[in-house]
Amino acid sequence: MNKYSADPLVILKSLVLCMIGVLIFQTFNIQVLNRDVYQERTKSTVTQTKNLYAERGSIMDRNGVVFAESMRDTNNNLGYSRLFLQGSLASQIVGKVGYNGSGSMGMEQIYNDSLRGDEGIRVSIQDAAQREVLSRSTEVVQAKSGLNLVLTIDRNMQEIVEKALKDGVAEFSAKSASAVVVDPYTGEILAMASYPTFDPNSKNQGGDRAGKNEIVSMSYEPGSTFKVITAAAALENNAVSPNKIFVNEGRCWQWNPRSEKICDTHVYGDMDMSEAMVQSSNIVFAKIASEVGAMGMYRMARAFGIGERAFDNYVGEENGRLLKPAELTRDDRTLKTMGFGHAVSVTPIQMVMAYAAIANGGKLMRPQIVKEWRNSNGDVVKKVKPMEIRRAVSERTAATIRKMLYRVVNSGTAKRVASQKLPDVLFGGKTGTAEKYNRETRSYDRNSQVASFIGLAPAEDTRYVCLVLVDDPQGKHVGGLTAGPIFRRIMEAIYYHPALSPRAHNLKQVHLGSPCDKDFAGMQVSAAKDYAKKHKCPVRFEGKGRRVISERLDAGLVNGKTLLLGDAVASKMPDLQGLSLKDALEVMGNIRMNVEYTGKGRVVAQEPKADETLQRGAICKLTLKEKS
Repeated sequence: MNKYSADPLVILKSLVLCMIGVLIFQTFNIQVLNRDVYQERTKSTVTQTKNLYAERGSIMDRNGVVFAESMRDTNNNLGYSRLFLQGSLASQIVGKVGYNGSGSMGMEQIYNDSLRGDEGIRVSIQDAAQREVLSRSTEVVQAKSGLNLVLTIDRNMQEIVEKALKDGVAEFSAKSASAVVVDPYTGEILAMASYPTFDPNSKNQGGDRAGKNEIVSMSYEPGSTFKVITAAAALENNAVSPNKIFVNEGRCWQWNPRSEKICDTHVYGDMDMSEAMVQSSNIVFAKIASEVGAMGMYRMARAFGIGERAFDNYVGEENGRLLKPAELTRDDRTLKTMGFGHAVSVTPIQMVMAYAAIANGGKLMRPQIVKEWRNSNGDVVKKVKPMEIRRAVSERTAATIRKMLYRVVNSGTAKRVASQKLPDVLFGGKTGTAEKYNRETRSYDRNSQVASFIGLAPAEDTRYVCLVLVDDPQGKHVGGLTAGPIFRRIMEAIYYHPALSPRAHNLKQVHLGSPCDKDFAGMQVSAAKDYAKKHKCPVRFEGKGRRVISERLDAGLVNGKTLLLGDAVASKMPDLQGLSLKDALEVMGNIRMNVEYTGKGRVVAQEPKADETLQRGAICKLTLKEKS
C-alpha cells in the first residue's frame, strides 16, 4: 500500500469540515458583517410601496349640474379618466386635463391643487409568488379625494349665450364673438363664452384660439363704450355740467390748423352730455375729456378697474393698457381721443364690471366665478362671498348715467336693441365700434374692427349686465347692428326661460306679427283705441289721462296689453300699487316728481299715498317686493 495514498474517509471528513466552515463564515458575513445590506435586500423582495390614487373633484354649475367628473378606468395607470359631461358647453371656463391627469386649461388648471386631492400610500407584503398577503398589508396614508368646485355659472344661461354667439358669428361673418353676463350686485358671472369653442373630451382640440376665454384674454380698444367712463369723470369731478351745451362743430372738429380732425358719423348740432351719449358724438366727448384733464381721466379709469387685472388668479388674463397723465398730454390729441375710447386698451371683463358698477349704484365688484367648494360628501367647506373692491362713483353719478344709457337704447344708436318681445323690460346700454390698431403699420385699420354692446337689463333695478363683442363683423360692422341684436336675443331667451326668468316678469308672450305687436307708449287714448279696434288687439286701460305713458303684457288677455294712462301735469298722487319700477318711474316722470325706492319687483307701498294732494318739492318713496 502506497504511503501517500489518502484515506477516503479522511478526505470525506475534510470536505465536510470545509463546507461547514464556509457556511459558518457566510452566516457570520450575512448576520454580522453585512447585516444591514442583506436585511434591506430581504425586505425588498416581500414589501412594496404603492401610491393610492386620489379621486379628482367634480366641477359643476351653481345648481349642481356636473360639467366635469372622474370615471374609474382600469386601463389607465392613474386609475381614473376625466369626463366632460356637457361637451363643449362652458369648455373655455372649465378647461381640460393633460395626459398626466393635471389641469392644463381653465378652472382645471387654476384650481388643480384643490381638485386633485392627496394621494395615499399602501405598504404591500407579498409572498414568494408575489401575491399580496392581505392580513399583513396596510394603508399607512389614506387617499383624500379632491374638493368639488361649484361655479357661479348657470348651465341654462350658458347654453343660451353660446347659441346666440354661434348664430351671430354666422350671421355677421365674423371671426369670433364673445359674451359675458354678470349679476351687478354680487359680481357673479352667470355665463361667459367665446365662439368658436372646443370639446375638452378631445385630446387634439383646444390648443388654438378656440381654447381661449377671450372675455379675460382679449385686449382691445373699447371705442364708444368708454364714453360712460368719460361722463363719470366729468360728473364726479364737477368738470362739466350735464346741462352744458356744446356748440355744433359740424361733422368734424379741428381745434387748430395743424391738428388731425376728430369726426362724427353725422352732423348733430348743439348737444348736452346726455344727447351726446345718445348720438355717440366723438367730438363732444373729446371736448369733455379735455375739460376733465389727464389726471381726472386717469384716476376715473383706474377707479373703474381699467389697466389692472379684474381677477386675482385667472391664468391668461390680460391687464389692458392705461396711459399715465404724462403720456396723455405728450401731444394735444391723445387725451381727446381717450374721451371716446381710443388711446386706451381694455379687456371685456374690465368693461362689463365697470358697467356693473354703474348698474349697482357705483360699487366696483370683484368678478366672481367660484361660488363654493364642497367635499366628497357634498358638504360646503368654503363659500366665496361677493367682494366690493371700492366705490368708483357716487350713486347720483351712476343714476345720471343710467338715464343716459336708457335713452341710447330707446332713442339713440342702439334702437335695434329694444325688444318687441319684452315691452315691459326697458334696456339701457351703449354701443361701441373701434378700429383695430396695427402694430406693424402703427396705424388704425379701418377694415378690421371690434363691435361691441354693453347692456343693462333693465336700465333701472338692473338684474343682468351683459357685454357682447364681435370681432371683425362683415357688412354691418357697428355695435348697434351686430353686438346689440345678439344682446337682445340673449336677454329675450333668458326672460322667457322657465328656470331663469325673473319672478316678477310676466312670461306671457306677445308674438311678433300678432295684432298687439305695436308700441302704444306716447299715443293719445283715442288713437290707441282706434288702433286696437282696427287690428283686433285686446287692450285694457288703467288710470286717467289723455295719453298712454306705458304698457305691459296682460295675463288676463290672450296676447293682449294693459295701457297705463297719464298726463304731463297732475295735482294728486296716482296709485302706483302693483306697478313695476319701470312703469312707476314713467308715471312719476310725467308728474316731474323725484322718486326714491327700495327693494325689487313691484310696488307694494308708496308715500304719498294714492289721491293725496301733491306738495311742491315732495319726494315719492316707493317700496318694492317680488312676488313670492
